[in-house]
Amino acid sequence: MDLAALGGPFVEAFDATRMPMAISDPNVAGNPIVYCNAAFLQMCGYDRKEVLGQDYFFLIGRHADPSVVDRIKQAVAARREFTEDILFHTKDGREIWVAALVDPMVEDDRVVRHFVSFLDITDRVQRVQGLREAKATLDRRVATRTKRLQAAKDKLEEEVERRRRTEALLRESLAEGEVALKFRDFLVQEVHHRTKNALQLATALLQLQARQSEPPVQAALAVAVGRLLRIGEVHELLAYQSETPNTIEVAPYLLRLGRSMLEGLVTSPGQVEVEVEADEEAVWAPDVVIPLGLIVGEALTNAFKYAFPEGRRGRILVNLSLPDGGLARLRIEDDGIGLPPSRRQGALGLKLIETLAQQIQGKVELVSRQDGTGTAVSVTFPDPNTVPGHSDQL
Repeated sequence: MDLAALGGPFVEAFDATRMPMAISDPNVAGNPIVYCNAAFLQMCGYDRKEVLGQDYFFLIGRHADPSVVDRIKQAVAARREFTEDILFHTKDGREIWVAALVDPMVEDDRVVRHFVSFLDITDRVQRVQGLREAKATLDRRVATRTKRLQAAKDKLEEEVERRRRTEALLRESLAEGEVALKFRDFLVQEVHHRTKNALQLATALLQLQARQSEPPVQAALAVAVGRLLRIGEVHELLAYQSETPNTIEVAPYLLRLGRSMLEGLVTSPGQVEVEVEADEEAVWAPDVVIPLGLIVGEALTNAFKYAFPEGRRGRILVNLSLPDGGLARLRIEDDGIGLPPSRRQGALGLKLIETLAQQIQGKVELVSRQDGTGTAVSVTFPDPNTVPGHSDQL
């Protein structure tokens, strides 16, 4: 039966659809294709005359999977609908994957036609194949990496065992070293303790001498006692409050120094306030902290004695900063009556500050504050944290 000659809505719709379709006749030997639409011809690249009378296998080609061919034959013989993914070869040699749906058309209990539609699934199949290849490549890489990791693990276990033996030897050595270290710490503490006793003895002798001296001498001896007490406080921090015997946290030391001097030298509570601002990174050796403590002590003593006469109230600020450039700056300023027109006769405090500053390679400036009131003592010196070799001392 020539479907094209019959025409009609079915044939027009069949021709117009964009899905490749074909009709075969199972009542003729080989189940040949008796009609196909333009979409089918476009898919396979053949002319209609080249397709009509052929079976489906001419598109599968001589390299067809035998299992696929058997499944198609069995489905046709069983007169049932079936779907199969098939690799087609077009006229120009291209390979395309299609999902073929074969639907038998039954009349009077016999199959009169096979209605076949095709869906191009080449992109999907290629993606699946790409994923399979990527998975195979990944599996090979994982196997290679696993082999390398296993080799590395074996070497690591050997290294761990070697280090375990080494650590056992080190623990034995450290046990011996800890005994020596504890003895060294004991000696350091003993030195600090004896130094403190010596300072206390010297302070007591000076105080005894002061009680038997004239008022001018008593004043000088009182200043000397104050200086010894400040040195003693540094040693007390080293011996009893510092976690390491060769470093001091400067901020808490300056705070404690300011409070103790305020309590000892200012008789009227609340008359003078002492504030301390210090960079927490200032953790230095005693050869730096002791001169700084004495400088602060001298400056505070002078401020207490001369900046706030006749019960004048005021404030003293002790500031230690670490600006950029490898320098540190210590500044003690008050808001008292300011500098006198000329330096006092025999003034030892400033000379001592200058001498102490030289010990830390510092430079001293004594100026009035910008607002015209009060006095500021500024000491600029190399930041011990940036001085080459200084960290070795810490």
